[in-house]
Amino acid sequence: MVSQRIKVVLSLGSNSGDRLKAVNEASVWLQGILLDFQCSAIYETPPLGHSGADYMNAVCAGLYCGDVAELERECKEYERRNGRDEVARAMNLVPIDVDIVISDGEILRPKDYRSKFFQIGYEQL
Repeated sequence: MVSQRIKVVLSLGSNSGDRLKAVNEASVWLQGILLDFQCSAIYETPPLGHSGADYMNAVCAGLYCGDVAELERECKEYERRNGRDEVARAMNLVPIDVDIVISDGEILRPKDYRSKFFQIGYEQL
């Protein structure tokens, strides 16, 4: 049986700890689970909607062998393993954020899609 492949575009961000390292490591992790992997440069943007620290961001794309719900679970588990918990959220600390913004051409997160933090990297792909 051939597994379903979906084309996905993801947003990566971190505003705490070693932000550059966190985004780079998330990119390496995604490279291990996506085929035809592409990634923008890593760049800095101001926070949106809160007064936390600036973010390091990147946008990655590739083909995922599975469905979008499965990839979403993997991304949220990756975040948890890397310190994204309720305590961090309450303090506006984002050790790493991995969000699926586009899946097979469908925009899943319109607010993120329209944001500068996503468009900068998306334009590089």
